[in-house]
Amino acid sequence: MHPIDLMRKYGWSYHKLAAEFGVSEAEARRWGFKRTATNYRNPPSMAYKLAEKIDKELSTLLATAQHY
Repeated sequence: MHPIDLMRKYGWSYHKLAAEFGVSEAEARRWGFKRTATNYRNPPSMAYKLAEKIDKELSTLLATAQHY
């Protein structure tokens, strides 16, 4: 999962995304630029893995919270 997809799924701001991934807000914003943009930057592969893990944990947490 791309970190930007995670941000959109949970309605996070770029500030929240940057805090979760330990990068600057400017860096997180670059992840959302189109590939044709001059300042586009792919997130590191670890960011994809981290986004997947965060999504899995949040999905489980939200599913559990709905049952109560």
